[in-house]
Amino acid sequence: MLRFFRSNQIFVAVILLVYLILIRLGALVGWVNPPAIPDSGGLFYQTWFGWMKAFPAISALTALFLVFIQAFAVNFLADEFRLLGDRNWFPGLLYGLTASAFPEYLFVSAPLVGATFLPGALWKIFRSFQKPNVQASILDSALWISTGSLFYPPLAWILVAGFAGLLVVRVFRFSEILIYTFGAIIPLFLGWLWFFWADQGSAFRDLQWSHLFNFSLTLQEWRVDTWMKFGMLGVFTLLFLLALPSALNRKGIQIQKFVSVMVWFLIVGILTTFLQPTWSFVNWIVPVTPAAVLLALGLQDYFKKWWIEPAHLMLLLFLFMIQYATWVTPLFQYL
Repeated sequence: MLRFFRSNQIFVAVILLVYLILIRLGALVGWVNPPAIPDSGGLFYQTWFGWMKAFPAISALTALFLVFIQAFAVNFLADEFRLLGDRNWFPGLLYGLTASAFPEYLFVSAPLVGATFLPGALWKIFRSFQKPNVQASILDSALWISTGSLFYPPLAWILVAGFAGLLVVRVFRFSEILIYTFGAIIPLFLGWLWFFWADQGSAFRDLQWSHLFNFSLTLQEWRVDTWMKFGMLGVFTLLFLLALPSALNRKGIQIQKFVSVMVWFLIVGILTTFLQPTWSFVNWIVPVTPAAVLLALGLQDYFKKWWIEPAHLMLLLFLFMIQYATWVTPLFQYL
């Protein structure tokens, strides 16, 4: 199966879409019920996507579309800046697989909508690498992140990663810092102004900023499927630790700079999973974008090994066990 993704042809996008449909089929046809997740969306998310909670099929279909767009954007990012030695679809594949790892990812959520804006922000930051007159790219990088925070307020912390990333790729002048700051403020101001005229300005402020400094390490409940999810998180952590040395040792100053930017996005993205009133697996979708690219960078040599196909199938089996945990866990009583 993985051999299809070694090509860089555009038709592989159709194969990726079919792949995503197959691993998310349970949610699309109603075999997997929407899990209970904390409501962490901003007023924009509640207005545009909140109604989907009552329509699981539409929510699952919209989530499939968002993840496919995100996977396509991540793969385009890797291709555009030659992050991998060979152009292929492994970054998009790894993103689609990782972004479907938990049942919480199979339906629309505020973190999933917010994550859609991260590839655009990374693309603009990469475009700023050692180039003059890139004020538009600097402004746009902040606009992408800040606009995403209108749907998922904790994404505002990624502005710190964007700022650090720009410090990595260029000499960040004071005038450019002001431009980045304006780019961060403009969407928030316009969003507040929109709801202010609708007499909801105070509600916008409360949802946008009231929970940014919370910190939580506790889950609401522990079940067998919770342990299975932590097991899956552990698998991806081990894969990432396996891939990280190779990713950090990529040749070329430009690639090294881009890897450093993604590491910043990954670290801050992981921090946002804890800066919540309630800890939830759904929040881990935010660091998936940099993690998928770093995994593709570090594991590309392993995709030529004979054992990679069986390992991929075992990972898919574990993924399906988590998705269908309500069917699988009763069987443990017979063990």
